[in-house]
Amino acid sequence: MGWILTVALVAAGAVAWLMLRYPGGWRCAFGPEYAEYRRDLDAARGKLRDLKREAGRERGRARSAVEAAERAHASRVGEARAHLDRLRSPDRGSLRSSLGDSLRLYDRALEVTAEGRTAEYPLHEVALLDEYSGTDGHVYVALPTGRRQMVSVPLEGTPEAEVRRFVVEVFNAAADAKAATAERQALVPRAEADLREAVEDTADQEEARRRLADVLARQKADTRIPGARRELDEARDRWQRLTGRRPV
Repeated sequence: MGWILTVALVAAGAVAWLMLRYPGGWRCAFGPEYAEYRRDLDAARGKLRDLKREAGRERGRARSAVEAAERAHASRVGEARAHLDRLRSPDRGSLRSSLGDSLRLYDRALEVTAEGRTAEYPLHEVALLDEYSGTDGHVYVALPTGRRQMVSVPLEGTPEAEVRRFVVEVFNAAADAKAATAERQALVPRAEADLREAVEDTADQEEARRRLADVLARQKADTRIPGARRELDEARDRWQRLTGRRPV
């Protein structure tokens, strides 16, 4: 029974839609004597619909081209800016090794925990010295500020050789970081120029906007859609004169 009710509702909806489309009663909507006038209305409606759809697709393509050009420009600028930022202020990189809970060596930074505080310093700006006194190893960290911090490592839990290896690793990593920093700094002027060029290069956007403006201007001057509207109004007038009802 459910499907019968569904079919009945669909059929009733179709009939109501046709009678609204061709007002004036059952004969106007379905009678063969009005078939020619229904075709007249349908042709006028179809012509206007097709022209509006075509114009809408053309505007849509032109607007999509503008949006694509804007996205491409924003992406190029973003990539250039990110590249420059990486050269100027690279992240600390991956963790390479650590010494207890006090010293952590990253690719480009040294993290120091001392006196209850943790701070991170650019690796190319720090230096380490180590000395040993019986049961403890002492690592002195020369900071970029000119100050020093001391980290003591009990040798009972961390062999002296391990402390020495860590200090040497930091020394070598700092030397590599200094060389890498100099290389990055040498690349900064070119990256700055690339960013300026990316920001200023709006030719594709301007061309896409010009094409959109041309489309809008040409469509505004196009007489086909206004003409099709007039033809539809004339078809509605003919129907109204015939049936006394004006179609939508």
